[in-house]
Amino acid sequence: LTVKNICCPPYLEINTSDLFMRTVSVFSVCKTRVAHGPRSHQMSLIFSDSGLPDAHPPCVLQSFVNHGAVLHKVFVVGDSHFTVERPSLKNFPLGPSDRPTIFFNSHDVSKPASCSPLTAVSVFMPPPSDALAALVEELRTQLDMSLFGVDIIIDLQTHALTVIDINVFPGYEGVPQFFPSLLRYIESIMEKQVDFLSTTGSSTEGASSSSSSVIITAAAYCISWDFRVQTDR
Repeated sequence: LTVKNICCPPYLEINTSDLFMRTVSVFSVCKTRVAHGPRSHQMSLIFSDSGLPDAHPPCVLQSFVNHGAVLHKVFVVGDSHFTVERPSLKNFPLGPSDRPTIFFNSHDVSKPASCSPLTAVSVFMPPPSDALAALVEELRTQLDMSLFGVDIIIDLQTHALTVIDINVFPGYEGVPQFFPSLLRYIESIMEKQVDFLSTTGSSTEGASSSSSSVIITAAAYCISWDFRVQTDR
């Protein structure tokens, strides 16, 4: 990321049982690499070297950052983005500790109605709107995507916007007017295609065919989104 005052915590992907800590602090969040399903929400907090055997590959170890127990979920729909606040992991003393590994389900910690002893909001800092907009714009370009989600926390020490996850198929839960926003995005794509073909003198049949593809893709996304909402309840 090239946007000022935005960063990602050091992380390490582990694909085998050979654990080798190189750039990650000992105190880390362990995330499975399973993208969907019940296992995708299983996580753990590893506090010391003795807890490393609790990391089950394939997984990602990500250095823990104290962030006041607030998670900012950013959802992107075309040129628009929406931010929804969720509870998150509470602050912990940084550095090695003799604490045993804590296993948890992210749904128990970061859902709107979550109530867990692992959450305790200490301070709320909204992300700066200009930095957030710059981040979303850069991610649109880097990912070449217009429908995605970003999980952001704010480092209590540096106040930097810290990206901890990117979701290529987010649920958009809690986003007001998601479907109207999606419809406006589809309409904007169709209008751009028609305008382009009109200026080039091409047939609008191509626009109709291409627009149909966009509509079919969006419809499939909506059906899949509804299915995910139903199964995640």
